[in-house]
Amino acid sequence: MVLDRVAPPSFADIEPFNLIKPEMQRVASGLSAFILEHGDQEVCRIEFAFPAGKWYEPYTGISYFTAKLLAEGTRQKTSSDIQQIIAQHGSFFEVNTGNDQVVLTIYCLSRYLKPMSALMEEMIEFPALSSEEFEKLRIQTRQNYFLNTDKTSYLASRGFLSLLFGEQHPYGLALDDAAIDKISLDDVVKFHQHAFHWNQANVFVCGRGESLATEVKGLLQRKNNAGPALGKPAYHAEKVIGKFVKIEKAGAVQSTIKAGFFIPPRTGQDLPAMYMYNEIFGGYFGSRLMQNIREDKGFTYGIYSSMVHDPHASYWTLQADVNGDNADATVREIKVEMKKMREEKVSEEELSVVKNYILGSFISSLDTPFTFMDKFKTAYFNSLGENYYEQLMQQLLEVTSDQILDVAKRHFDPAHLNVVVAG
Repeated sequence: MVLDRVAPPSFADIEPFNLIKPEMQRVASGLSAFILEHGDQEVCRIEFAFPAGKWYEPYTGISYFTAKLLAEGTRQKTSSDIQQIIAQHGSFFEVNTGNDQVVLTIYCLSRYLKPMSALMEEMIEFPALSSEEFEKLRIQTRQNYFLNTDKTSYLASRGFLSLLFGEQHPYGLALDDAAIDKISLDDVVKFHQHAFHWNQANVFVCGRGESLATEVKGLLQRKNNAGPALGKPAYHAEKVIGKFVKIEKAGAVQSTIKAGFFIPPRTGQDLPAMYMYNEIFGGYFGSRLMQNIREDKGFTYGIYSSMVHDPHASYWTLQADVNGDNADATVREIKVEMKKMREEKVSEEELSVVKNYILGSFISSLDTPFTFMDKFKTAYFNSLGENYYEQLMQQLLEVTSDQILDVAKRHFDPAHLNVVVAG
């Protein structure tokens, strides 16, 4: 049989599905653990998540400095010791600081879960937080900052978040040279004492292994101790509409465009239609933005839009790198495409293609126990309910062209677009 490389494969409807859910265990102190035993290989991932991100820090950058220093030595081990132990066990460690959570993660063979978990416990509870490592991190962070300021993409992203959130909201604050200078080791020590308590933590373990549940049960028993209650800081960002900011970068050959505005949260009833709007407009390689600005105009190699949903803010954003001479024309074409979405209904053919793309991409992404757990964490941290993704995928199938036109008119006004151009 000769393969026909001209005719595209036919679409097949995706049947209803249910994501694999982890088992939850919780102790009286408040520490929660989630175990998802799935997969074919004897590998696992364990994550320790603490509400210690930017939202909770008293000064910009303290969350980042504290989290990074956890891996730079304990009272009993140097940073070299830690790296050697991880390497000897063939494991991989990372620490990620986000807007709301700090997450310490280690990937390892399941038979090494116990020693790797013990190492992470030691890093969390008894970090050295030495002045030597603190100054090393300060120097490294400052170097990275100055390197980033040479990149138009960094300048545009930083400028956009500052424009959107203002100077008081933590989501809009940047770890710049002044913030780096302000941080002291004493600040880091105090933040660690306040933010990294087991009663505030969530533990996520996924993979295949006979001892996963046993190790988690032992961890819960060991860490079932009291600690401070989690505070509830509150910040407000004034709504900005139709602002334009130009960030000059001497010698830059290209410009980066970053644009967007606030949108309703993902818990709103408009989410499925907004999700579909975004995908059609700029969410994938065949989007309208790509067809216009890349294929027809040749202004960029790639331009994409996305919806960003954090627990305390939701916004829509798009970004592209273009030749500096084409920046203004690109912004005009973006607004042209937004205007079309408000005036003309999406064709049934285009809608069908995008629905199949979204659902197919979602299903194909669920290829490891780690991705199943990632979906669960998103739903968990945003209080969306355990069947959020099953319901969302079904709702996406039911979105109509009329609904997309409706949300385009109510939520995606080109006159409201806030634009930052760096270059």
